[in-house]
Amino acid sequence: MGRGLSFDHAALRAAYEAAPGGSPTAKMKAAAASSRCSFGTMQRAVKGRGADASSTSPRGPAPLGGTKRATVLPVGHPATMEARTIFPTMVFDVGKEWLLKSGDHSAKIGRVVTKGCWKGFPIYTLTLEERATCPTSCRHWSSCFGNNTPFARRWRPGEALEWRLPREIAALELEHPKGFACRLHNLGDFYSVAYVDLWRRLLEQHRALHAFGFTARIDTMDDEIAYAVAVLVRDYWTRCDPPRFAIRFSNAPVFSRSTVTLESPVQKPADATICPMQWTPGGKKAQSCGSCALCWQSTRRIGFLQH
Repeated sequence: MGRGLSFDHAALRAAYEAAPGGSPTAKMKAAAASSRCSFGTMQRAVKGRGADASSTSPRGPAPLGGTKRATVLPVGHPATMEARTIFPTMVFDVGKEWLLKSGDHSAKIGRVVTKGCWKGFPIYTLTLEERATCPTSCRHWSSCFGNNTPFARRWRPGEALEWRLPREIAALELEHPKGFACRLHNLGDFYSVAYVDLWRRLLEQHRALHAFGFTARIDTMDDEIAYAVAVLVRDYWTRCDPPRFAIRFSNAPVFSRSTVTLESPVQKPADATICPMQWTPGGKKAQSCGSCALCWQSTRRIGFLQH
């Protein structure tokens, strides 16, 4: 890209991880070509030499509250063009391993809800492959949170997953008859109408099941998946007290049950509340989703600092 220009080494390492090629040298050449940098620059980035300079992703001081800056993939990156994660080796077929993981494995999520209408519910999480299950209209197609999560185990969507989930939900209801919560989705999104319908059947059949999370499926006019999600939210949040399907619409042009992405707290709309885990006016932040509960306890729009 020219002498004197710098590169974000984290993005270059991500490009190397996603590059084809049987040998390290072949991968290095392919990654350098896709990132429009020299072989030497890619080699230094992969081997961890030199400063992590900035050009392909925003750097500098973190926003108030210490939120980590997003890794923004460069234009034309294979992962954005092929609708997949930059960590393809972390996508797994459904097998014997449990799909729904305890929130105890994530400090951000938390093991149990400690306040509000779901108090006492244990939390479980489901992780799918980002971009592969998401609409291309997603506001964070290039800056997905998944770009910074190389160790997350992502489950491949499809029939095997849809066969396994009902069995795990049934087992969790036997273990937690008073209620439990599922975070949908740590990564990924609702990928088909049939998959949305599966969650409807699960909610109908298992009174203990409660779900929360976010979706980039916001075009209910032209996206049948978005429409199916919206109807499910209507039936099991808008018309349900307490809510059982608290899925918020990410960066949607509505003021209720939605989110908005912010780069700084000063951008907060008057009708929104910034996620208390990221920032509060007094500086005392919530420790986890379980200790906050705002996402399902309130219908007010929530602002998230880009991360």
